[in-house]
Amino acid sequence: MTTKLFERLVTKFSIKVNDLAKYLEISKATIYNYRNLEEFIDIPKDKQIKIFYLFGKENETELELLLDESDQEILAQYVNRISSILKDTINGKKDSIASIEELTEKVRELSAENAELQRQTVSLKKFSNLDEFTKAVLFDKISSITAEASPSEMKEFIDYLDIFEKYRKATSGRK
Repeated sequence: MTTKLFERLVTKFSIKVNDLAKYLEISKATIYNYRNLEEFIDIPKDKQIKIFYLFGKENETELELLLDESDQEILAQYVNRISSILKDTINGKKDSIASIEELTEKVRELSAENAELQRQTVSLKKFSNLDEFTKAVLFDKISSITAEASPSEMKEFIDYLDIFEKYRKATSGRK
């Protein structure tokens, strides 16, 4: 077997180290280490399989035969195949990053929504001593008052509620 098969393949097809590292899911330094290996078999098996796929070959012997290929049309087909696979890998990584960013944003939104629902739950628990009919009437009345209220009308309504609360506290002590 010819030495430094991987190095010769990378050189013959002018494959960029960055693209190859992303495709093989390894560091650029590891690519350089692979290029310096005397025997192709020293590359981890899972990476060998990906290299075979990249070139459309099934074994080391077929890769060596590819190095002897001189037909420019056939070589152009290999270059197109390699470029397409590497481009798809890079685009897939970009899509993954976009997906992670979208998921992160969705988690942020859901966390905010959850916090709001927890706040509302705490507020609604204050009504737990009321029967269902009273709750329904109370919420219906409040929603009809506030449904189309302007901000100033909402403030006025809250002020009335504050006044009622103070009145109730003042009169409940008279019993």
